[in-house]
Amino acid sequence: MKPGDLVVRKIDERYFERRTALRQRQELGYGLILTKQMAGQNPAHPCITVFYPKTGQVYDIAESLMEIL
Repeated sequence: MKPGDLVVRKIDERYFERRTALRQRQELGYGLILTKQMAGQNPAHPCITVFYPKTGQVYDIAESLMEIL
């Protein structure tokens, strides 16, 4: 993944995360990666900053939770 890629929330097989991912896909739609950085605690992990045109919002999320369109 790199800035400029289009991404959506990855659908997880675990039930709770699956519901969350489906809801986020519906509410936010696709997003455009703005930046990529290490963030989080214990340990820091790859994260991306994503702009969602459908809502006009920007969110930071773990790279592992997203997939490229």
